[in-house]
Amino acid sequence: MQTTDSSTKSIASIHAVIGRARARLRAQGALEGATTATILAAVTALIAIYGMRAEWFSPTAGIGLVVAAGVMIVLGAVIGATRALDDEVVARRVDRASNLADRLSTAISFDRAIRAHTGTATPDHAETLALMGAAIADGARVAPRADVRKATPFVVPKDLKAAIGFLAISALVAGLALPSIDRTPHLYAASPDHGPAGTIVHIKGRNLLTNVASPMAMTAAARGALGAPGGALPFVAPANAQVFLGTTAQARPLEILGWSHDEITVQIPADAKIGDMKIIVQVDQRPIGDVSFTVVDPKDVKYHDENSVVLTPDDRAYVESILGELKNIAQRDKVPELDEFAKKIQKLLEDAEQGKITKEQLLAALEEAEKALADKAEPNQAEVDKQMQELGKELAKDQQTKELGEAFQKNDLEKAQQELEKLAQKVDKNELAKAQEDAKAEFEKQKAELEKKLADKNLTEKEKAELEKKIAEAQKKLDEKLKEKTLDQKQKDELGKKLEQAAKQLDKKQDEQKKQDQQAQQKIEEEIRRLEKQKDQAKTEKDKQDSERRLEQKKDELKKLQKDQDQKQQSAQREAVKRLQKNMEKAGESLQKPEQKDQDQQDQQDQQSSQKLKDVARETGKVDQDQRKQATQKKNSSQMDDLREAMRRAKQKGNKGPNDPFNKQAKNQDFGQRARGQKGQGGQSWKPGQGQGQGQGQGQGQGQGQGQGQGQGGQGTQPGGDSWGVGHDDNNTSDPTGKSGNTKDQDIQGKAGQGGSTKRETILAAAQKGFASTSYKKVYAEYQRIVEEVMRTEKLPSSYKYYVKRYFAKIHPSMEPSSAPATPAAP
Repeated sequence: MQTTDSSTKSIASIHAVIGRARARLRAQGALEGATTATILAAVTALIAIYGMRAEWFSPTAGIGLVVAAGVMIVLGAVIGATRALDDEVVARRVDRASNLADRLSTAISFDRAIRAHTGTATPDHAETLALMGAAIADGARVAPRADVRKATPFVVPKDLKAAIGFLAISALVAGLALPSIDRTPHLYAASPDHGPAGTIVHIKGRNLLTNVASPMAMTAAARGALGAPGGALPFVAPANAQVFLGTTAQARPLEILGWSHDEITVQIPADAKIGDMKIIVQVDQRPIGDVSFTVVDPKDVKYHDENSVVLTPDDRAYVESILGELKNIAQRDKVPELDEFAKKIQKLLEDAEQGKITKEQLLAALEEAEKALADKAEPNQAEVDKQMQELGKELAKDQQTKELGEAFQKNDLEKAQQELEKLAQKVDKNELAKAQEDAKAEFEKQKAELEKKLADKNLTEKEKAELEKKIAEAQKKLDEKLKEKTLDQKQKDELGKKLEQAAKQLDKKQDEQKKQDQQAQQKIEEEIRRLEKQKDQAKTEKDKQDSERRLEQKKDELKKLQKDQDQKQQSAQREAVKRLQKNMEKAGESLQKPEQKDQDQQDQQDQQSSQKLKDVARETGKVDQDQRKQATQKKNSSQMDDLREAMRRAKQKGNKGPNDPFNKQAKNQDFGQRARGQKGQGGQSWKPGQGQGQGQGQGQGQGQGQGQGQGQGGQGTQPGGDSWGVGHDDNNTSDPTGKSGNTKDQDIQGKAGQGGSTKRETILAAAQKGFASTSYKKVYAEYQRIVEEVMRTEKLPSSYKYYVKRYFAKIHPSMEPSSAPATPAAP
């Protein structure tokens, strides 16, 4: 223990020397770490200074980087100063610098050994420990001779030069004068630079967010209009920025759809005036610039694409007359699909007039519209009609469903739908009460309208009697409705049984029809197999060819049969008939349920039965609607062909040749004015040389002898023929119905009726005074029907039909200058 205590006192003096040496080493390490970190800090500061000067990032971010550079130096010094230093290593360094023959490091090593074996040493180790203690004491005696400064000298850091170099570069960059960046907003151009009202315009520029309140997000609607993905934040126009259309003195604000650093998106108002305009951008009520934009007429072909389709005024009037016919037929026959088809074609015409579509797109869109109109068509209407008649035959056997059955038998599905709705009302008292209230309201409305007409003092006695008769009929109809009562439970049971029986009978007929179709297909397939075997076994070439011919015929029959079956499966009518059958069966089952003791449960059961009957009525209406559509399509296939032919004849803008060389547009305008009984343009439109282009051709003499023909482009030089002329000059300005010579022809016509004019007189008067008279309208309708009938029954080339129908569209008795009403449909 004495040896240990003396060793402890001796080692303290050695540790004091080592502590001084360690402090100096740590100071040197801090200096080295700070110097090395200064290189990284200088680079960071260089980036921060240059980035702020170049405005790569904000001043706040730049200052943050400079502060981070300073922290790097401090952190480098701390890391250098706190690195691990072993006592024995430091002691050995002092020993070697002071020529102490490793006495200090040996003392430190022995001290660690003694401490490690304290408490575990045995008597055998006493001598060893004594020797160790002596070595420690010897180290303590020479400790004062240790030269700490020589052992741990302060030296220049090895990275000092590099650090100084980077610091110098950073200081140099900080003092450089960089060119300033222009942050002034500039506008370049509008894209597009012209367009009709409603056009979305992109204003291209630079620095457009300068002084603007905040960056904006585009609206979902604007993104959709521009074809961009949706999901953007709601757009709020900048509070301190505006865009105007017009001039500085007179301008109107534009709707802003988007705003970014290089583009502003706006929309031209739908009622903008046509002409050259300026789009002016203001920020903080100060203009930052403007761009030119021309608002054009969407019908101005000068601005249309070269590939856009062009319809002449005659073609457009012709197509509009066809659409007018289709719309009238759609309203008359209650076919909304046909009306929707006409609207699609009308939209195509508008797009064509504005140069938005090409001829290929026009024809493709027409084809798509026709496909949509003919979608899910019924291939065999007779089969569906027979199913409805069989259903009606079964229903007519019961007194309650007699009228319903008769309506189905007559294929009067509109009447059948009404009868089903009446039955639905009789099943549920609430439905009946509602129907009676509606009937009262309708009667009061109709009565008020008729009484208002009766108050007219200018009515004749006959007209008054007719109005009073209508009021009496409406009152009688209302009384009958108010007398209707709900069915009792017995009547419901009987009705349910009959409906269920009829539904099952219809289902049975449908299954029979399917089996017949399958049998017909199997029969043809068997015949095909027989003919294939016969062809393989044919002994002569003639027999083989005969078998092949019959085989091809049977394969064609099979294809047609399979196509019909596919169309039947997709038929909208058959789908509706299936739903009708199922709902009718469910309605029958519901009506036959036992009467409920609880009134609420009974009311709920009646409501369910009534709803099923209304479902049957709805499906009946769908069958009726599809039958109307198909019948109308078949009846008006001629109009569809005419429409297709007119579209096919449309031209593209780039292929239309000279711009109206024969002044055709002016002639059409003059013709239209005269046709409406107006004065016209005084014959100026029909004189040679009035067209916008110049003719280059030569006229051909058509008269007898050596006469010279007068053409649009100049004098004809060809010799005359040896027979009478058959030509016609479109530029003839004389009255085509005027008389020449001194002859006096009289055509004495008998008067029919009350002094009415003849057809000849009516047509001559129309040629002189226009097509607006009532008598001409009657004559036109009669002749138009005759022509439609001839073209429908006679085989005429489509081009002939096209010109005849366009002619009738041109002489239509229209009173409006801008549109021609639809010609009456042929019976």
